[in-house]
Amino acid sequence: MKFAPGRYNLTMRLFLIRHGQTSWNISGRAQGHTDISLDPTGLDQAARLGRYFSGTPIDRILTSDLARSKETALSISEATGIPLELHGELRERGFGQWEGLPFGEVTSLIHKQALTEEISAQRVRPPGGESFLDVWERLEPVYDFLCETDETVVVVSHGGALSLLAAKLIRGTLDTCRAFRHANTGITEMERRTEGLFLITQYNQTPHLARD
Repeated sequence: MKFAPGRYNLTMRLFLIRHGQTSWNISGRAQGHTDISLDPTGLDQAARLGRYFSGTPIDRILTSDLARSKETALSISEATGIPLELHGELRERGFGQWEGLPFGEVTSLIHKQALTEEISAQRVRPPGGESFLDVWERLEPVYDFLCETDETVVVVSHGGALSLLAAKLIRGTLDTCRAFRHANTGITEMERRTEGLFLITQYNQTPHLARD
């Protein structure tokens, strides 16, 4: 990943946004790296998100390179004129051979493997997939960039990845990610304070989804 961070500033503004709805969200299936596009509702959510950000000063839009994230971020790009920057580091956790299974089944498999291997669930790596710890480490370049830049940044990604990134930004632990939930196109706004800590100023808000 190549970033060009600016100088350290007193504050910076950051928007963390989960992608719009997919058919697998509705059916409760683990998507991971499976490249699912937005469903009609998700496309509508993305369009509303773009209109919401129209006129908002933004310097960078970083997005996962998976279709559901790119399609969501594109609406913001079109509304603001800021080009998309695709980063594989922002992908959701890869579930490997377990992708496509119901989340309840995946959760059971994770806990079963954790007991068998005598490790925490956060360290379980599905066959051909990633653990939460793997994603935590994968996000490190994004975290470093956000701690250094003075720009206003939008990050469009996935529920699990965003929870891990938010936990890193508030200097929490791997388990801190369990405190976060992100709705489809939910907006979490953060501000970096003078001492370098990130303050959550808006959490998982969806004002753009209010019906016309």
